[in-house]
Order: sequence, then structure tokens, then C-alpha cells
Amino acid sequence: MGLMRNFMKGMDKTGRGFEYLRNKFPNVSGAKIKESIFIEPEIRELMQDKQFDEDLNVTERRGFARTS
Repeated sequence: MGLMRNFMKGMDKTGRGFEYLRNKFPNVSGAKIKESIFIEPEIRELMQDKQFDEDLNVTERRGFARTS
């Protein structure tokens, strides 16, 4: 879970991947997303989400691959 938090903090907050998170989890506040506060089921869901992976930029995609 620490790896995921580090990954999320390093994300481009203006990028498509971050926007995807805001749309995928509308019940999670923007502040919680910015601070990478997710519960384990949400993290597991992201790990299996192909669309999330596609919306990441190249640098984010490499970092995300290391967390899975």
C-alpha cells in the first residue's frame, strides 16, 4: 500500500490518469485523491483496470507497473 501511495503522490495532477481517478471514484473527495487516501478494495480495483493504465502518461505507467 505504501508503494501505491508514493505512486499516487507522484502523479501529474493535471493529467488524464488523475482525472480518470476523480471520475472513477466520485464518492472520494478531491482532497483524499490528492493525498492518496484510498482503501484497499479501491486499490485492487485500480490494479485491474486497463482503462486507468491507458490513461497514464509514460512515466506514470512505468511507476504503476512497479506497484503491481
